[in-house]
This record gives sequence, structure tokens and C-alpha cells, in this order.
Amino acid sequence: MVHTPQFNGKQEEGVARSTPSNLRCPRNGQADEPSGSASVTKATGRLEQATGKATEVVSASPDTGQQGDLPQGGLYYPSTVGEGGEGVYLLVFLMKKSFAVRARVVAPALSLVGLACASVLAQTQEVNPVVISASRMPQPQSQASVVVDVISRQQIEQSGASNISEFLDSVPGMSVNRLYGRAGVDASVDVGYLGQSGSQNVLILIDGQRVNGADSSGSKFALLPMSAIQQIEIRKANGGVLFGDRAQGGVVNIITRNDASKSVNLSLGSYGYQKQDAYIGFQSDQLRGSVSLMNAKSDGYREFSESDQRSAQLRLAHGSDLGKFSFFLRAFDEDANLPSYLTRSQFESNPKRIGAYPIATQRSGTATGLKYERALEGNDLFSIDAYRQELKDKTYNTITNTRTSINPEYKTALGNGQLILGGEWADMQANTDLGKQVKQQTQSVFAQTIHPLTSTLSVDAGLRSQNADNSFQTGSGAVSTSANARKTGASVGLFAKLSDTASLRTGALTGFRFPNADELYSFNRQTYALLEINPSVSPMSTKEFFLQYEQRHNAGQFSAHYRRIEATGEIAYQYDCGVVGGVNASCNSNLYDTKRSVLSLSSYWRISPDSSFKGSVDFVDASLSTGTYAGKRIPLTPQQVVRLSYEKKVQNYTWMSSANYRNNMVQASDQGELNPKIPSRTIFDLGVRRQFSQDVSASLWVRNVMNKSYYDYATYNGVYPADGRSVFANVKVSF
Repeated sequence: MVHTPQFNGKQEEGVARSTPSNLRCPRNGQADEPSGSASVTKATGRLEQATGKATEVVSASPDTGQQGDLPQGGLYYPSTVGEGGEGVYLLVFLMKKSFAVRARVVAPALSLVGLACASVLAQTQEVNPVVISASRMPQPQSQASVVVDVISRQQIEQSGASNISEFLDSVPGMSVNRLYGRAGVDASVDVGYLGQSGSQNVLILIDGQRVNGADSSGSKFALLPMSAIQQIEIRKANGGVLFGDRAQGGVVNIITRNDASKSVNLSLGSYGYQKQDAYIGFQSDQLRGSVSLMNAKSDGYREFSESDQRSAQLRLAHGSDLGKFSFFLRAFDEDANLPSYLTRSQFESNPKRIGAYPIATQRSGTATGLKYERALEGNDLFSIDAYRQELKDKTYNTITNTRTSINPEYKTALGNGQLILGGEWADMQANTDLGKQVKQQTQSVFAQTIHPLTSTLSVDAGLRSQNADNSFQTGSGAVSTSANARKTGASVGLFAKLSDTASLRTGALTGFRFPNADELYSFNRQTYALLEINPSVSPMSTKEFFLQYEQRHNAGQFSAHYRRIEATGEIAYQYDCGVVGGVNASCNSNLYDTKRSVLSLSSYWRISPDSSFKGSVDFVDASLSTGTYAGKRIPLTPQQVVRLSYEKKVQNYTWMSSANYRNNMVQASDQGELNPKIPSRTIFDLGVRRQFSQDVSASLWVRNVMNKSYYDYATYNGVYPADGRSVFANVKVSF
């Protein structure tokens, strides 16, 4: 499944370090022994073409006197590579032994079976991180056939973001709508500008396990303390073949930490905001573990918008000759007051005021997982994990979502490439305090392969078949009804290295999404209370084509990324579904087909050793392709989004500024564009960061400097104001 990057000691400033789960990057040019390993050796030799096996070993370190070939069946991970491929390589043999090999690489194809480790010889060099969400196999980001953005822990910390969703809003090709300000309550995360249904078509993973609930609620980032994050992978392509349904727009995979460091983050801000975030790691010869804790409170920008969030994570990993066992436990608890929407006139007069239907909400959840990995003969690897998640939401009704899954996987060599075979069994349930119940059980199998065609060209392909069995119950003691469906998805991708600095990615993918639990109910139009079962909603299907060109240069890089997404039978919220049980009802249905074209241009420039610039612009063309309103814009999709940021280092201070522009959008559920649009807006942020020592840093941010009154979300009822000007300060201490 997912190999979580491990880190030995503290991360150097400006250096990204990514390794497999059983291996830590070297410090000061020395390879550290992996957890549960038998020995570590440094040697000089040559790697065979294609196979990557080491030969012609002439020296070794420590002084073992070893001569001849290294053990067969190893995997090689480049660490520091010079011209012609000569450099230091790390060899993991059967997850037991590790070697650092100095060799000349004959074939770049080695990268298909290796991971890129950070260069410790160049303290300021940003190296190629390892990604999993591109192919479910660890591979360097630069050689993935789909576009994957990798966000490091350092980037998140330096951004000053108070939560994950706030940071994601700065990523090109993404859109985040927060209904109740920066506290992160009810955030909708959209990859690929799918619009109103965006959050339902983006899969959220933590260490490769989906955390999306069985209902249509927003992202479950509250499950995880910010301190527990090692990196975030954002797959900007359909991920249905690799991860199942709800991944049409893309995948957000959060990789958690399990290193031996210790740190504390303390934050204060406007509107009574305060947050404490701590990480404690520990390790022994064969056991590694960590504890992450977070507590955050806020009075909120608006009246009746207080929130109180708590979360924790425990991770344990044990390695031996029998294999590797991993365990985690996560828990969160959240109390929040939701002030409801405002009419436009109310917003214009006082955006801080309380709305017409305020309500207090209580949310909590736990997640546990156990995983076993074992290296088999040759390079084969078998793994199996079991996962259990329970989420409870007490808002209009009390809804309890549970998900239980088992995922086996088998990785093996296929020619000079790799093949992964896997499956998933999952049982999901959504129960209300009114006796209404939806059950969904899915079974799926998939295959994915990566195959190098030449030293500069590789192809990957995948196939998944998934079956869903649904059962519905309208109330206590009521007779259950059932329905089932089967969907198949396929993908093919191509990566071409055009030169040492340029690359091309292209591919075609198909995907699907089964209805969520609450999409199978009708709702009270005013209170959103659940009414009756609406079982006629069918799975939706998507087709996608993408093309990306990337050019790197000494001062930075440039990228042009195009996506074309066509959806059939898109599931969307319908305002008027008639009268149900004497109440005016809304519901979800297969309303229409849609098409979207997104062109993202982004660039990074190192202007000088002390200053840098980032810029991106997204052009979006999203419209309905069938139905009464064919040709109209898809609700909640902008046409242009521009993001600019600049950093300047002056002595021990780093000054930061950013601007975020989003043009107007059609309000939610307004397929006919009959109501006023959500206005365009531009938001400016300013910040400063001070590094007092290697272990102590502080930052100060002013958000929405111009104190602009705006909103990014509106419905037929009204608008949801965003926060005004706010100030946030953070101090981080490492031990």
C-alpha cells in the first residue's frame, strides 16, 4: 500500500527527504540502518542495466573487506547522483539488509524500482520527492505519468496556514470553499474545478486509507493533527482505477510522520484563535512510534461561530525478519456553532451577524488501522491492511457513519517493470437517530503496471472493477429495499523525458462514483432534515484526457497542464423535488451531463539567492452539456483563478506576500444562472518569518490585509461570509 516517508533526525533547511518506510535518508553522507535491519554497508561498484543489480564491487565501508557482487534481489534508491548517473545509491535487500553503493548507473530505468533520497551534499538543493498516489508504487515525482503536486511539512509550516484546507486553497488547480471561516469547519475541497459536486469527487486519503465518510459532508481533515503531517500528495487526475470511486477530480493523500524528532507549535490569532500542536517521536532497535496532539479554539469571525477542535494520533511500527507490522489510532472531537447564511442585504450591512437558522453541531470520530508487509523471494512484496473508521455528526439529525475495509496487495517484477495486484472489501453504513439507514458494501479488484519502454519513455496502465450493493431502510422496523451496481474504470499514461530539463505527461482515464448515503434521501428544503429514501440515483461515470509539459531551469521551473473531463449522469443537488411527506423537498439526482476544460499555467523563479516568486493562472471552461440548461456554467466554478506569491530574505527575516484572485461564480444549485453571481474578489496576505536558531522559529501573518468583505459560497437561501482581516502568530520549538 503506502510507504510512508521516514526521516532520521531533523530536516535540514531547504532539503526535502523522502525514503521508503523501512529506510531513513542519510545524514552527513552516511546511510542509517533501517528499522529491523541486520547490517549497513557502504561499497563501490557498478549497477547492471535494467535489473539494477550491483556488480564489480571493489571496496566497502565499514572495513568489511567485502569483494564481489552484492546480494541479488535488492532495490536501489538514488541518493546523490552526478553527471552520467555516478553517485551514491542505497540498496535495500529483502527489507533486512541495507547497503550504500557508489556506482555508475547504466540505465535510468532504475528509478522505476527505486526511490529518490535527498541529497545531503547540497544543503540548499530541493530534490525529487517520492510519490505514491501516482501509481500506488513509490516513484520519483519527476517520473510519474500523471501530475502530482507534493507539499512538504516545511512548506505547510512556513505558510502559516491554520489548517490543511486553508493551505490547499493556495495550490494551483484547486478550489476550497469554507462556509464558516478559517476554522476549517465545513470545508469543501475541489481538485479540477468540478464545482458544486467537487468535494464528492475528490478522494481524501491518510496514508493511503480513504477517510471520506459515507455521506456528502466535507473533508475529514479534523481527523489529523497538523503536526502529524510529513507531506501531502495532490494527484491532479482521475484516481478511480487505483483507489476506487469518489476520485474523479483527483486524490489528496496525506502522508504522516513517524520519525524520532520532537516539536511543539503554539499559535494565537484574531477572533480568539489559539492552537497548540505537538509531535513526539521515539524509536528503538525494532520499534518506531510517534504521538501527535492538537487543540484549537476560536470565537469565530461571525456571531455564534465559536469552534473547539481536538485531535490525536498514535503510530507504531515494528520490523523483524518476519516482516513489518504497523498500527495507528486517530481520534478527533469538534464542537462548533454554525451561524447559518445571510441574505445579500444582511451581508452588505453587517457580514458578522448571525443568520436565520443557527445551529450547534457536535462531531467526533475514531479511526484504527493495522498493516502487515513482508518481502518475498526476489523483489516481491505482499501487504494487507485492515481499517475501521467511525464518524458521528450531530447537527440537524444525529448521523453515524462507519466504514470497515480490508485491502490486500501484491507487488512483483514484470519484465523490466513492475506489476501491482490488489483488492478491497469495504462495508459502509450511515444511520440516523430517526431510524433511517443506508448500507453500502463494495468489492473491487485492480491491477496496475509500470513499464519502461526506453531509457526516456515509460508507460503505465491500470484496470479496476468495483461492485456496490446498497440497502435502504426508511425508519425503525420498516422493510428494507436494495439495489446494486457494477462499474469498471481503466487508465493509461505515458511519461517522456524530452531532455535533462524537460518532460511530457499524457494519459486517458475513466472513472465512476456511486451515490453517497445522503444522496439517496430527500431533504427538508429549509432545515435540511432527512425525509424519505430516494433510491433512483444511479452511479455517474467520467472520462478524462490530460497533457502536461514541464520545463526546469537553473532558476526554477514552468508547467503547463491541461485537463478535459466529461461526466455522464452527474449527481447534483436539485432544489425543487416537489412535496415529500407534506414538506417542500430537495434531493439529489442524475441531473445532467457535464464537460470541463482546465488549463493551469504555473511557474517558480529563484530571482536571487534571497528572493523567489511563484505564480499560477487557471483557465476554466465548465458547462452543462445536456438538459434544459445545456451550455450554462456549472455552479461554483470560476473562469479564472490567479495566485501570486513573493518571498524576500533580509538577514534573519523572511518577508512574504501573496495575492489570490478568483473571478465570479454561479451560486450553488443555480443551473439556469437565474440569480446574482458570486462576485469576483482579490485577497492579499502579508507575513514575516524569523529563524532564531535551528530549533526555534516564529512567524506572523496578516490575512485579508485590505479587510475585504466577500464570500465564496452562496445558495438559493443566501450567502456565507468569509473572514475579514485577521492576524495570526506562530512559534515552533524543536527538541
